[in-house]
Amino acid sequence: MKRSNRKIRLVAGLMAMSLAALSLTGCGGSGSSQETAEVPTVTIWSSGGQEVREALQAIADAHNADPNYNTKARVEIQFVVSGTSEQSLPDRLVAAYQADQTDTDFDLIALDDSAIADIVARTSEDFFDEIDTSKIPNYENLIFKDNVVGSNFIPYRGTSVFLAYDSEVVPEPPKTAEELYQWIKDNPGRFTYNDPSTGNAGFSFVANTIYNQLPEEAALSDDPKWRDEHQEEWDNAFALLAELHPYLYQTAGKVQYPMKNQGALDLLATKQVDMVPAFANMVLSQKNMGTLPDSIKMTQLEEAFLGGLAGFMMPSIGSDKEACLSVIDYYLSYEAQAIDWNTMFASPVVDASKMEGLEHEDWLNETDMSTLRYFSIGTLQTDIRERWTEEIGSLAR
Repeated sequence: MKRSNRKIRLVAGLMAMSLAALSLTGCGGSGSSQETAEVPTVTIWSSGGQEVREALQAIADAHNADPNYNTKARVEIQFVVSGTSEQSLPDRLVAAYQADQTDTDFDLIALDDSAIADIVARTSEDFFDEIDTSKIPNYENLIFKDNVVGSNFIPYRGTSVFLAYDSEVVPEPPKTAEELYQWIKDNPGRFTYNDPSTGNAGFSFVANTIYNQLPEEAALSDDPKWRDEHQEEWDNAFALLAELHPYLYQTAGKVQYPMKNQGALDLLATKQVDMVPAFANMVLSQKNMGTLPDSIKMTQLEEAFLGGLAGFMMPSIGSDKEACLSVIDYYLSYEAQAIDWNTMFASPVVDASKMEGLEHEDWLNETDMSTLRYFSIGTLQTDIRERWTEEIGSLAR
């Protein structure tokens, strides 16, 4: 009986302590679990390379530590790494739409603008919500207010393909596409581009051979007329790619197209080639890590390689829209843009002169976005890749 009484008293004491703790929590300090629970979580979904993931996460961590923002939203990153067996991010969005899901954690989507048209084509024109920029104070910082997507897209970083070259071997790189084609022929085996189905650096080289022959507006349209009514230009382009084929990098006596954007850069790093198309941020990141030598420089042709903007979109099947706007606002801050540059050397979408604490600030000139050439051609990308595989990739087998 005495043991039982002691047990009752112990339980009563624990209950009293719990009630006291609850009452103190109700009076609430800023770190209380009650207040934390009231802060909505905004999940950002994205895909791409590891450097993109690290940059998004670094900015998310800074957001979640900033008292001006962390009381409005908490950011979580969900990332689908490119080139894996995982279901792609567009496929996941389409599957959720087709299943009539209306309240998901697809709060914000961070994708390159070139990927948007495919998602819209497989869902609906109103799948992405209009974004009220009046509720995003840092929208005024943005220097790319006009973009090819429209009012449901807010850019947060730039991306563009450049011609990366070894300046010790090539002191004066080509300035035009025609000069590049001639250089390839004059220097057999010293140029390569990756299989365009495995990365957009190689795709840009292939796409340029077509779109350099077409009106500028063609690069901003997914209208099939730019394929169907311009077969001569497409045929000329693929004939040129076939003509260049035997002059490209070879191994074991055969032309080999490297896999992924990184594959071409690996050949440049080991001096097996002297020139490749490459994304600016990848070149700078790897120079910073020492995996690319300092002699590797970048230049842009007069007929610039494809470029674009990565930005945020709000699927209609997401949840807390007001919280999403606050998160977008942070990613457009000068502080966040500096983190993006320092983490992956992403081209800023704000005035870089107002960003502080930048590493390798002198490299900003190499990613000058004033030469940005938009490519937004929707499902025509698939047509280009499939034709390349059939007509050019098959030459290497």
